[in-house]
Amino acid sequence: MPEISMIVPVYNVEQYLPAALDSLRAQTCPDWEAILVDDGSPDGCGALCDAAARQDARFRVIHQKNAGVGAARNAGLAAARGTYVQFLDSDDALEPQMEDAVANKGNTRWGRCRDARPGRRTRT
Repeated sequence: MPEISMIVPVYNVEQYLPAALDSLRAQTCPDWEAILVDDGSPDGCGALCDAAARQDARFRVIHQKNAGVGAARNAGLAAARGTYVQFLDSDDALEPQMEDAVANKGNTRWGRCRDARPGRRTRT
């Protein structure tokens, strides 16, 4: 069972999704899973999610008809196996030590997340 399950609802973010996926792959904490929930996205997001899962077994993909971000998060939550659960927007990117902070402290309060979209501010 992974320490951390990261749930990523995905809809119409094809241009930002690669940065979010790269930020997950770059995590220094090795014990995580990412559940990518393709919420019926009309662009190429589903294929990007499938490619990530083929390349890295820590990624799992759920494809569903578009039901909204809440339903996508709930679908990911139902599939999560981790001790801790974290939600990541598909246009955000995590700092590399974010999941270490979660695993070691059980608290995301001090983690940092940056918006993958150009010109957007970092959130803490």
